[in-house]
This record gives sequence, C-alpha cells and structure tokens, in this order.
Amino acid sequence: MTTLDSPQRPQRSSIRYQLQLPVSLKLAHKELYAQSENISLAGILLSSAFLIPEGSAVEVAVGIVRSRPGTFLSGRGKVVRAQPKDTGDFALAIKMDRAFEFGTQGLNPSSDSERKGPQFPQEKSRVVASGGLHLALAWHTET
Repeated sequence: MTTLDSPQRPQRSSIRYQLQLPVSLKLAHKELYAQSENISLAGILLSSAFLIPEGSAVEVAVGIVRSRPGTFLSGRGKVVRAQPKDTGDFALAIKMDRAFEFGTQGLNPSSDSERKGPQFPQEKSRVVASGGLHLALAWHTET
C-alpha cells in the first residue's frame, strides 16, 4: 500500500506523451479551449484559463496539427483534479471514460454544414512532435 508520504508512486496503466496540442472542451452547453500538457490512453492533463470543477463530465477533442485538416482525437471523461498553476491558469486532469477515438467528425455535429469538426484557436507556430502520430497510431491499434 502506498501512502502520500511514500517515495513510491502507483504505477500508471499507460504511457503519457508530452504533447502541447489545442483542445476543445464541451461542458454542458459551453465550448472552452485549452492546451494539452500530456496525453495517455486513459486521460489528459490540460492547461486551461478556466477552472472546471472536479467531477464535471466533459467532451474532449484534441486537434492533431500538421495532419489532414479536421483530424482530431475525441472522447468523454471526467475532471478528476483541478489545481491553480503559478501562471494563473489551471491544471485540469481528465480521466477518459474509454480510449480516445480518432476521427474527422464533430463531437455533436452542428446544423452548420460548413463545420466538419471541433473548432480550435488558430496559432501560427504550433508544431507537433513526431510522437503525436505515434500516439494516434497507438490509440488506433490498441482500441
């Protein structure tokens, strides 16, 4: 049994990938934007300007930049940790209900026929490490 003071931490069930990608969150009827800090098959850690209370159910879409436009990973999960950061933002840990799905359609397709998927803030210099494709392939082959 591991205690909080123990130098040992419980083993994680899946590998975390350090990826800074744009994230769209749907909470009730609001769409918020954040950035991933790390992603695994079981969850995601985000940096967000908005505090989302622990226990909140969210829909998550992670933009995969430098791939085909409109390609993203999506899923549903629950906020299991929300902590303020020194930067003034919040660290949000989300445990996914199941592994992310790879797709090109919106989480809830809108009536606007122009919209093909979740919208992400545009950033000129966003670059994804080669691990991003590896992560998508890992999710695709493990699910």
